[in-house]
Amino acid sequence: MSGQAAPLARGRFQVSRLWADPVNLLMLILLVVLAYLVLWPFVQLVIHSFTWAEGDRRVSRDAVPGAFTWFHWLQATTGPISGKMLYGPLVNTLKTGIAATIIALLAGGVLAWCVVRSDMPGKRWLQPMLTLPYIVPSFAIALAWEAVFRSPKVGGQPGLYESFLGAAPPEWLSYGTVPISITLAMHYFPFAYLLVSGALATIDSQMEEGALIAGAGRLMILRRITFPVVAPAFAAAFILTFGKTIGQFALPFLLGAPTQFHTVATMVYANLALGLDSMAFVLAIILIAMSLVSIWMANRFVGKKSRRFETISGKGFRNRVIPLGAWKWPVFAGVALFAFTVGVLPLILLGVQSVMLIDGFYGLENLTWHFWTGTSNPDIAFGEPGVLHNSLILGAAWNTIRLAFISAVIASVVGLVIAYIVVRRDNNPLARALDQLAFIPFLFPTIAFGAMYLTLFAEPVGPIPALYGTFTLLVLISVVSRLPYSVKTGMTAVTQIGRELEEAAEVAGAGWGMRFRRIVMPLAGPGVLSGMMVSFVGVMRELSLIILLITPSTRVLMTVGFGYAEEGMTQLSNALVLIVAVLTIIGELILWWIGKGRIARLREKQT
Repeated sequence: MSGQAAPLARGRFQVSRLWADPVNLLMLILLVVLAYLVLWPFVQLVIHSFTWAEGDRRVSRDAVPGAFTWFHWLQATTGPISGKMLYGPLVNTLKTGIAATIIALLAGGVLAWCVVRSDMPGKRWLQPMLTLPYIVPSFAIALAWEAVFRSPKVGGQPGLYESFLGAAPPEWLSYGTVPISITLAMHYFPFAYLLVSGALATIDSQMEEGALIAGAGRLMILRRITFPVVAPAFAAAFILTFGKTIGQFALPFLLGAPTQFHTVATMVYANLALGLDSMAFVLAIILIAMSLVSIWMANRFVGKKSRRFETISGKGFRNRVIPLGAWKWPVFAGVALFAFTVGVLPLILLGVQSVMLIDGFYGLENLTWHFWTGTSNPDIAFGEPGVLHNSLILGAAWNTIRLAFISAVIASVVGLVIAYIVVRRDNNPLARALDQLAFIPFLFPTIAFGAMYLTLFAEPVGPIPALYGTFTLLVLISVVSRLPYSVKTGMTAVTQIGRELEEAAEVAGAGWGMRFRRIVMPLAGPGVLSGMMVSFVGVMRELSLIILLITPSTRVLMTVGFGYAEEGMTQLSNALVLIVAVLTIIGELILWWIGKGRIARLREKQT
């Protein structure tokens, strides 16, 4: 008996030690919570797609709410409405996604080469301008495009194009594939620009100089050396940008819905608006599958090809810029004009549109501050008062700031805790599983993620109440969606903190909670603050994630602006989106200032 009791006693001792360690206990709790908030919503989405809903009584006599059925999948894939429901929007999604990704990659690649590899002047202030379109809400770019190319065929006042040229723009330039592809590319090219810039910065210029000595021309060097070296970055940028464009909702809706041009993302919204929830869930699952396949392809390609293009090794490295000669200032002028057109001009257009009494008339006599400072007037905007006197807008502004701040704080703290566990328990399989769970929300298109939470919290389940229509649900989904970013930021900060600091405190008798609060959090503070600002800016400009979860009592600025755009109140919509854009830019400037301070302190320590 004693021989059998010894292993049992050791096992009990190890289990007791496991539960006595607060980090292990916290890791298990986080695993359970994240599994419920990340994996279970997807399971619920799948279940609801195979279940009759109350709204299905309108489409089938056989509908028995709550019963299992293949009806929705058959209708979406093989039914008489499958063309308009799935295949047409799917083709539109692929067309706009691929076209936008190609344009974004070409623009991002050329700009990255000009900024990183050439001696073009003005790089210091051009770089933030080139990332500006990704910082501002995508909705702002769509509104600016419509302000210029609005077609009278869909009603409303003429746009800037018709007002100045005297002829209506062609419809294909106003709505559909072309404007959606171009505006998506304008919004996402900074994403490709940043990815390609990182790869170009690692090119050893000795390879190019060797080819130049051997008699190769500039174009041959670019084609045979530079491009092959950055090919993995181009591939990753292509697939990841495509994965983001297919889940975009606001741009395709504003520039496609007036002419019944739908993508899969806009059809999810349209079906939910019609009460066809299960059909919307089928489309959301297909959208998620497309995103997962694109990211899997990116990881597979980059993982296989990356070692073929190693450029930094122990043999010496030199990165020298390429002189442009007489082309220096023309290249600078072209890049500056492009940056102004895609980054600054849309904001100027929104500002001008917001002070026009009658949309489409650009005379000075048509300018007014009513939509900013005016009180209710039944002859203007259906009696809606201006921004500063509008209780709906002021309430939405308070909700927006409150949501962004609370979500950013919670996401940063939770992200730091998860990052600490992942870094300090790097050999623990549960810690690695926690890291993967925290990253999964990045894989879901935002509108599909919103549909998942709609299914999970629409009704009470056991002790968990129905959260639909509450501010708590908006905070919850915002926090979970920002975890991939806050965890990565936290991991960078925790990795820089030596273990010996905590070990010394532990020897002195400090518990884990005190060590985390008094050592880890202060030292990781700058990194956590940066992650907090990133989350704050991201939540401020979010629309697709929460559009399905908003109720009249939980409106935020972006959803109110979206509602005004749907109702044709362009000036108020432009004003609200401009406010959000300015707030996000201010947030990014604060983030840049914090980051600049961290770099300065790091250089001071190194000196």
